[in-house]
Amino acid sequence: MELLGDRARTISEIADELDVHHSTALRLLHTLRRQGFVHLQEDGRYRLGSATFRLANQALERLDVRDLARPNMEQLSQVSGETVHLGLLEGKRVVYIEKVEARHPVRMYSRIGAIAPLHCTGLAKALLMCLEPKQLANVLEGHDFRPLTDRTHRSVEDLMADLDRSAARGFARDDEEHEAGIHCIAAPVLNADGKPAAAISISAPISRVPRASLLEQVQPLRDAARDVSRKLGWEAAAATVAPLKG
Repeated sequence: MELLGDRARTISEIADELDVHHSTALRLLHTLRRQGFVHLQEDGRYRLGSATFRLANQALERLDVRDLARPNMEQLSQVSGETVHLGLLEGKRVVYIEKVEARHPVRMYSRIGAIAPLHCTGLAKALLMCLEPKQLANVLEGHDFRPLTDRTHRSVEDLMADLDRSAARGFARDDEEHEAGIHCIAAPVLNADGKPAAAISISAPISRVPRASLLEQVQPLRDAARDVSRKLGWEAAAATVAPLKG
């Protein structure tokens, strides 16, 4: 099956590659074909069948992003020394689903299960920047742009401009927009279809971690997000990675 994952092959090619007798390869292929795991094309070559893709999708759907992301989050928190969050989009809201606390005594208040406002949190913006225009418009329809600090976006136009900048540089920022004195950076986690499955963020008090210092953690953050994405089936080779900017 791994051999056919590369390209369709004839029975002779399969027997040669596997170093088995022609009859053995044929018997294996007949078994796989009956179960739908391989398909015989009109040109006589075999390719993977629909059952393979069904099983792959079932396996991916059963992966718990929290369990997969937790080791990366712990490592990211150790490297940065700050609080690391994991969130996902549920309908028209973003929910914190996992958290690794900072090792410093001064840290932000947050809890698993809390809602992350769409217009002023790094997690939310990292997810929104990956959505298709129609889906994004649906999520933001009727959204209350209530200001939480003097830096909070107050209109959909301001948020959209921020999302464009975030997508161009490959990560999102919350520059004291959600909570005064707290800022964060966030990156999306993609699933096997290249769609946002979750987002990971690093949050810190600006009194201890200046903006320039927090931006130094962008590369470890993006590395962590990419690694979790790969665990979910996303292939880095099939994605274009934006260059890092400030």
